[in-house]
Amino acid sequence: MPLGFEKKMGYVAADDYEGARDVLAFLREKGRKRIATITGPQDTSGGIRRLAAYRADQGQDLDEGLVAYGDYSRESGAKGMRELLDRAPDLDAVFAGTDLMALGAMEVLKEAGLRVPEDVSVAGFDDITVSRTASPPLTTVRQPFERISEEMVRLLLGVIKGERPAAITIPTELVIREST
Repeated sequence: MPLGFEKKMGYVAADDYEGARDVLAFLREKGRKRIATITGPQDTSGGIRRLAAYRADQGQDLDEGLVAYGDYSRESGAKGMRELLDRAPDLDAVFAGTDLMALGAMEVLKEAGLRVPEDVSVAGFDDITVSRTASPPLTTVRQPFERISEEMVRLLLGVIKGERPAAITIPTELVIREST
């Protein structure tokens, strides 16, 4: 959803905020204390909501040095991970705003001689196919793309019939794999 149009048009979206909160809570349950994030662009609702969840999770302990900004690409995940390692070499977990960024981060961690998850846990967001076959397989937040598509078609058909546009937020699912 383009920012600024949330109240003017219908949309269907995954619950970015709660999905991010779920994965961050899981990392804490695993004993991780220095959790960094590589966030998506701040001109997208997903990037904004996932970063807001990270900031809420960190609370008064928020360290802006543990935040890197990316553009959802694998390359920006790698770049963000390099920045984070320079600023906070003692970090023990990274939550990336997309699986692609998480995969880029894992490559940099490996190049730096750090093991995932023994030294640094890594989690992403989306549950794209390659996340299952990554080494190690990536813990992620699954967006229910099929359900989102079904709901979008349903809303569009309603608008065609003259119904007012609606906004639907669909829950996400934490998928735990070997990267955490």
